[in-house]
Amino acid sequence: MAKKILVIDDEELIIKSLSRLLEKNGYEVFVAKNGQDAIIMTEEEDFDLILADIRMPGMNGVDTIQSIYEGLQSNNLKKIPIIFITGYADEKIKRKADILKPIAYIYKPFDMVEILDKIKKAVG
Repeated sequence: MAKKILVIDDEELIIKSLSRLLEKNGYEVFVAKNGQDAIIMTEEEDFDLILADIRMPGMNGVDTIQSIYEGLQSNNLKKIPIIFITGYADEKIKRKADILKPIAYIYKPFDMVEILDKIKKAVG
């Protein structure tokens, strides 16, 4: 059974690149282009991993994951492993993100081999 990965990003190029890479490697990929859609998707589907962009219009990736985790906790469900994707280093946001205990941070532009390696380590 293919592992389910939720990609949360507002950039079409990133979505297409990650989707192609993950599907080619046998993962089932779901895409949310904003935080609200991602929250709804996690209420309807069980994911093995979330790849989330930190910087998005509206609700950022950190706030999105925080909301998802709160929803999972209130339903007594386990936390989903998270890898944050970011194009910049903002210490304030990184401290807030660190509280969520992500498996890794991937910095844009990312190396496809590196991101695939981190995903494989996270979900097997």
